Amino acid sequence: MKSTIYKIASVALLGSSMLMSTSCNDWLGLSPESSVTATDYWKTESDVESAMTGIYCSWINVTNRMFMHGEMRGDYLAPFTNNDAYTNIRECNIASTNTWVGWQPYYTVINNCNLLLEKADEALAADASFSATSCAQYKAAATTVRALMYFYLIRVYKDVPYVTWAYFSDETERDCAVTKQKDLLDDLISQLETIEREGTLPFSYSSTNVAANKGQVTMYFLKALLADMYRWQGALETDLAKSQAAYQKCVDECNTIIESGQFTLIPITKQLPTEAGVDLEDVSSMLYEDHFYVNTLNAIQEMFDAVYVKGNSSESIFELQIDTYTATPFYGMLVASNRPYIPNMDLMSDNVFPSTEKLLGRGAGYEDVRYLINCMGIGGFCWKYAGMDMNGNYYASSDEFEKNILVYRLAEIYLMKAEALVQLAWANDQDQAMLLEAYKALYKVRNRASAVETTDVTVGSYAFQDIYWDELRNNQDFTLASNTLSCQAMEQFVLDEEGREMAFEGRRWFDVLRTAARNSYGTGECTGGGIGYLLNIVTSATTITKASSVRSRYSNYYECHYLPYPKNDVQMNSLLDQKVDWEMAE
Repeated sequence: MKSTIYKIASVALLGSSMLMSTSCNDWLGLSPESSVTATDYWKTESDVESAMTGIYCSWINVTNRMFMHGEMRGDYLAPFTNNDAYTNIRECNIASTNTWVGWQPYYTVINNCNLLLEKADEALAADASFSATSCAQYKAAATTVRALMYFYLIRVYKDVPYVTWAYFSDETERDCAVTKQKDLLDDLISQLETIEREGTLPFSYSSTNVAANKGQVTMYFLKALLADMYRWQGALETDLAKSQAAYQKCVDECNTIIESGQFTLIPITKQLPTEAGVDLEDVSSMLYEDHFYVNTLNAIQEMFDAVYVKGNSSESIFELQIDTYTATPFYGMLVASNRPYIPNMDLMSDNVFPSTEKLLGRGAGYEDVRYLINCMGIGGFCWKYAGMDMNGNYYASSDEFEKNILVYRLAEIYLMKAEALVQLAWANDQDQAMLLEAYKALYKVRNRASAVETTDVTVGSYAFQDIYWDELRNNQDFTLASNTLSCQAMEQFVLDEEGREMAFEGRRWFDVLRTAARNSYGTGECTGGGIGYLLNIVTSATTITKASSVRSRYSNYYECHYLPYPKNDVQMNSLLDQKVDWEMAE
């Protein structure tokens, strides 16, 4: 289906042979280095390259957990077949033995990274053809992947053991205390800033092989990750000046990516009603009634095929490469007839993607195309994963399922920029220029999707995109002398738009949690936030009978916004104690 730079099945290395195994005696579930690895590995650049491939391989194996940790406590996903582990998660009845509580796959990737970071210099010393520049590049890539794994861990568990050394002998110390979430995040950011400042990573690897540039860690990937981390740093910071500095850094990183010219949103061709021959005579006196787009399925198909089927599109910043040599868990999770997870179809159709209120627009097919991209089929599929096209055809067997795994794409960069700008505006007396810039960033992804006016932020009684229809659509400059935007309304608008654009890409829970937890849950001296953002999704994120108890638990035990530590690891690591709130629950 696609050219891939990694022949994972053919690689015999520590990442796939040693670190994929587990040991019941090790709290991280990692085996010590084998004698073969100890004596024969780390002699050449090829060994380091193979180790880097092992990192990507083990990363693929954790993607199901990355997806579920970003979606399962949110409101967009729903159960399809019996699944006690998922039901208990949805009802906030989360035991430390729950399948989805385990963190070993993350630490497997981390240990792979730590091994490369510790051992690469041995190959550098032994292989005269291995340059210091190349060695530094591999180490920078491993550091970046390790940072991503820890970024997930602190969003899922909050405070976690921060292991920066490799487990490759029986003498290695296994116990490790937790590092506070904010301290760990700050340290990860510092590491990535050093790589960025020193220019250790390339911006591209090949002038002809697109997969080589989309499937390996580049400086653009690091910048996307940094931007993501900065918006979390801004949310968790309790000092206003530091919070604002983090948000500004987020904007700066996003602008660098956007202005690089290396990435573009894949367009969806659409027409204005007059261009499509829609008779507007009956609505000529009705305000804004002619402000809509006419879409065709073929036009949506082109974008869907480029981004979600073929992969490695110009919109993609990084995606894990999948071919016949590799496999992902997403077929069984989201595509097979007995799949356990489907979209929350009622919520998606009624609340996330409501219909337009324009009478002619309804008849002309004016709708947010992301509804079809995300939800389709009998019973419901997360179509980004299941669909082979937009005509209702999906993968009949796991053998033909070869979709790449998107990690970052340009659309999310616009969302990050908008989120940070709203918080910057908030601290600057609701600065309307900043809020307008934030809106325009959101409009980039909304306009591509033909987003309807009913999901837009409103000013007075009207949708902002209707008031400034021509200016926005034609990318004209304008200012807000009146029709002012509210920071609080824009904060909610950003969250909603993140949900629509990034649905089922492992973001929903993290976006809601970050927005709620921002500024000490809205009680601090910074900007934004509030527990209400989290409580608002509870009714749709759990069962009717459990909604009240879940809301009560989320309201009174903030530690429950994160998962408990895995029981076995608490028992094996003498320096790891279970969280108090979860001890009470068990």
